[in-house]
Amino acid sequence: MRIDNIFEYLYKFHQKDELELENLKGCTVKNICEATGYARTAVSEDLSKLTDRHQVIKIKTRPVLFFVRSILEKSFFFSLRKDEYDSLEELETEIRQEIEKKENLKQEFQNNPFLKIIGYDGSLADSIKKLKAAVLYPPKGLNVMLTGESGVGKTLLAEHLHKFFEAKTHQKVPFIYFNCAEYFNNPELLTSHLFGYKKGSFTGADNDHQGLVELADGGFFFLDEVHRLTNEGQEKLFTLLDKGYFTRMGEAEKQRHVSIKFIFATTEELEKTFLKTFLRRIPVNLHIPNLSERSIKEKIQLILTFFMEEGQGIQKDIFISYNTLKYLVFSKYKANVGELKSEIQFICAQAYLDAIDYEFQELTIDLPLSMLDENTIDTKDIVMLNEYVPNQGIKIQHDYFYPHIEQLMCVKGKQNDRFYNFLLNEYTDLKNVNVSSKDAIAMMQNKLDQLYDMDLFSQSFSDSHNIDDRFYHQINQIVQYIEEEMNILLPENLKDVLAAHIYSSVFYSAQIDDVFFDLTKNIFSGKIENYQLAEKTVNYIENYFALKLPNTEIIFYDLFIRKIKSTDRRYELDEKCGIIVVAHGSATASSMVEYTNVLFSTSLMNSVNMPINQSVEETLDKVRNMVRNNGYSKLILMVDIGSLVYFGNVISKEFQIEVLLISNINLLTLLEVAREAIYESTSFDYLLPVLKEKNHKVLICRKGNFEDSKVLVISCLTGLGTALKIEKLLLNTFPQELLTNIRIITLEKKELENLTRLLSFVHEDEKLVGIIGTVKTEVPDVPFISLDNLLSDHGIQLVFQMLGFDLTKDENKEIFKRISAKYIQGLSIEAITDLLSILNPKSITIELSKIYSDICMQTKKKSDEKRLLRFIIHCACMIERQIQHPEYDHTSYELSYRDLPELASVIKMAFRPIEVSYKIVIPPLEVKYIYELLFEVSM
Repeated sequence: MRIDNIFEYLYKFHQKDELELENLKGCTVKNICEATGYARTAVSEDLSKLTDRHQVIKIKTRPVLFFVRSILEKSFFFSLRKDEYDSLEELETEIRQEIEKKENLKQEFQNNPFLKIIGYDGSLADSIKKLKAAVLYPPKGLNVMLTGESGVGKTLLAEHLHKFFEAKTHQKVPFIYFNCAEYFNNPELLTSHLFGYKKGSFTGADNDHQGLVELADGGFFFLDEVHRLTNEGQEKLFTLLDKGYFTRMGEAEKQRHVSIKFIFATTEELEKTFLKTFLRRIPVNLHIPNLSERSIKEKIQLILTFFMEEGQGIQKDIFISYNTLKYLVFSKYKANVGELKSEIQFICAQAYLDAIDYEFQELTIDLPLSMLDENTIDTKDIVMLNEYVPNQGIKIQHDYFYPHIEQLMCVKGKQNDRFYNFLLNEYTDLKNVNVSSKDAIAMMQNKLDQLYDMDLFSQSFSDSHNIDDRFYHQINQIVQYIEEEMNILLPENLKDVLAAHIYSSVFYSAQIDDVFFDLTKNIFSGKIENYQLAEKTVNYIENYFALKLPNTEIIFYDLFIRKIKSTDRRYELDEKCGIIVVAHGSATASSMVEYTNVLFSTSLMNSVNMPINQSVEETLDKVRNMVRNNGYSKLILMVDIGSLVYFGNVISKEFQIEVLLISNINLLTLLEVAREAIYESTSFDYLLPVLKEKNHKVLICRKGNFEDSKVLVISCLTGLGTALKIEKLLLNTFPQELLTNIRIITLEKKELENLTRLLSFVHEDEKLVGIIGTVKTEVPDVPFISLDNLLSDHGIQLVFQMLGFDLTKDENKEIFKRISAKYIQGLSIEAITDLLSILNPKSITIELSKIYSDICMQTKKKSDEKRLLRFIIHCACMIERQIQHPEYDHTSYELSYRDLPELASVIKMAFRPIEVSYKIVIPPLEVKYIYELLFEVSM
C-alpha cells in the first residue's frame, strides 16, 4: 500500500544518519515525492493519517518536517508528549528537558542507590531508613543483622548499603562477601579463611596469607548464612566485634587493627540459633519481608523489572499478556524473589525458542490462566492488579530507557471514583490489622461516614472523565428515575457526582464481586427504606445497561439517598434533645466531642470531663447544671465506665425526663450516635434498636419508672489499690445493663467500723446491698464476700445473690450461666495475682505450686490444673491477708484442729514452710477452707 511505502521511506530516511539534538534533520513532503514518485497531495494525506495514528511526528514549519516517532523516542529514550509541534525549537526544547531529567535521575540514583530497589518507598522503607542510620552512625557505624527467608533480597540490600555509603562519603571502600555455609563444619579452615595465617602455622602454610577480614578493612564485610557458624565460629568474632583487632592464625603475639562495618544475614530465628553474647554485639536487627508480604504494586514492579533485564539481555522487545502478569503476581514462591526471577528467566527462554523457530522479532509471553487457581485470590487483590495492569497487557522495549518502572504500569485511579478507592483502601488496611470482622465493618462504616460528610459527594464528573454526550443522556435517564422515586429534584452538583460514580461502576474493568460484598454488606445507614430504594435503584441501572453490578453498589446508593434526604433534615433536629458525653480524664470527653462536632458541622454534643481529683458528685452536678441550663426535654447520656452509669437514673428522676443511656463509649460510638441523631432521628424508639443492633450498651431510663438504686461497697485498707482492682474485675465481668441501678464505691477499712458511718455514704433513695473486700467488716446484717471467696468457683453466684437477682428465674439463670462462663475463662494466675499488693506473684506462685504437688503426692490425689489455679488464688490471698492483719489469729475462730479430718493435718504440715517464711499462723478455719477446696467437699 502507498501509505506503507511512504512510512518505509521515512523510516529509512532517519536511519541513514544518527539523530542528534543539535542537528535534527526532518523529512519533507518534497523529499518523499522525489523518492517515491507519488503526488504531493497523496503524500500529505497519508502523512496526516500516520500522524493521527501516532506513528509520525509533524513539525508545522515551512516546509513542514516529519519524523518517525519510534526512531525519535529510541534515540532520546523517552515518550513524546504530542504528535504535532509548532516549531523544531519546541521539539528540541522538550527533548533537552527530558535529557536533563534523565541526567538528574541518574545523579539521584548515584546519590541514593536504594531508589533502584523495588519497595524502597513501601515495604522496605523502614528497613532502608534504619540501614542508612546504622551505616552513618559515628564513629564507624553499627553492625547489622538482616533476617528473612531465602531469596527475599538480603544480599541486594547489603550491596546497595555499600553503594549508598560510597555515594555519601565520596570514597571507594571494599565490599567483601563470605558465605559461612562453605566452612561451617571446619573451624580451623574457617579461622584461616577469615583471619589469615602466618607462614608455617600449619602444614601447607608456605607463605603469610591475608584473611578476608584484612581485605574488608575500611569497608564492609557481609557474612551470609551466618547461622551456619558454630558457637566456636561466633566466639572467634567476639574480639573483632568488641575491640576491632584480631590475630592471624599462628601469630598470637601480633594484634592487627581493622575498621569494618559488619552485615550479617540469616534465614533462622535469632534466639534459637545464635549465642546471646553474639547477638548483643549486633545492635541493629532488621526483618526483610517475604514476597507474599509485599504489596500487589511491588510484585508487579519486580516482575516487570525482571522482564526488562531479560529483554535487554537478549536484545528483544517483550510483550507480557494480562493473564501472564496475573499468574505471576498471584502464584506462590517458596524461594521468594529469587524463585520469581528464575521463573521469569525460564518463561523467557521458552518464548525465545519460539521466536527463533518462527523468526519473531518480539517475545510474546501469554500463559494460560488455567495454571492459576483463581478461587484462592481475594477480590480486593484483583482490583489492585487492575489498577496497574491494562487489559491489553504490557510491552517492554529492550532499547528504551525507563527512568521509573511505573512508566510501564497503567494506574486506573481516574476510572474509579472516591467511593471505591476509599472502600478498597480501607478494606486492604483493615485486613492487615488484627481486628474482628465486626469491628472492621464498624470502622469502615465510620470511615465512610467521615468521607461522606467531607468530600465523597464533592467530585466533578467533567474533571474526572472525558466521554461523549451519549453517556450524559444515559445518566439523565437514571437521574430522572431517582428523582421520580424520591419525589425530589437533584441539585446539579449531585448529578455530577452520580455521573462520575455510574461511569466508574459501569465501565470500570475490574468489577467487584459478591465475595467483597459479603464482607461489607452490613455497611448501610440503618434506614431500611433507604436500603430498599438503593437496592431498587441498582436493579434499574443493571437492567438499563444490561449488566450485573457488584452488590457493593447498594452501599453507595444507600449513602447517596441519605445525602439527598439530609439536605432537608438538618433544621428538623430536636434541639431540646441533649447529647452529653461524660468520661474519666481531664480532656477525654471534650476531645472526642470536639472532633465529632467539627466532623458533622454541629454543636449538638456537649462534654463533661472527670479529672482524677474530681469526685463523682461534682461531676454529676455539672451534668445537672447542663441539663437545667439548656432546658432539655430528653437526654442522650453517654458515659465510659464505673459509677457514671448511675447518672442515667439520677437525671431521669430529678428532671422527670427520659434518658437514653449509652455506656462503654468511645470515639466510634460518638460518631455513630451523632450520625443517627443528625441524619436520621432523635427518637429513642428509633435509636434504641439501631444502636443495639450495632452492639452498643444502651437502655432507656424512663421518668418515674426506674428501679430502686443499690450501693455496693468495695473495701481495703486504703480504699485504693486492691479495692480499685476488685471494682475493675467486677466491671469487666458484669454487663453494664446489670450494673445500671448499682453504684459501686470504694472505701477505706476505717469507714466500715460502724453502721452509721457506713450509711453516710449511701443516699436516701439507695439501698446498701453488701460489701466485698480484703477485711471482714464488723457491721452486722450487711452481706460480706471476702476476696478469696470472690475468686472461687462460687464467687459469681455470691455476687448475684448479693445484688438481689433471683436465680430461680429462667432469665436470670441464663444470664448467670453466660457471665459465670466468662468469669471462669478470665481467671488466670497472672490476672488474679495482680490483685496482690505485698507478695511477689511469681515467687508465691512457685511456692504454692510446690505445696500443692506435695499435698497431692501424700494424699494420692490426682493433680488438676483448674484446682491448682483455684488453690494458688485462694492461698495467695489468704497468706497476704494473714500478713496484713495478724490480729485475726486462730483464737478468733470457734474451730480447732481436732474438729478437722485427718487429711487436714497433711495440709497443715505442708504449709509449715510458708508460716516460717512469712511469720504467720494459718488458723484451723483457713485449713478447713483449703481442705474443702482440694477435696471438693462440704463440711
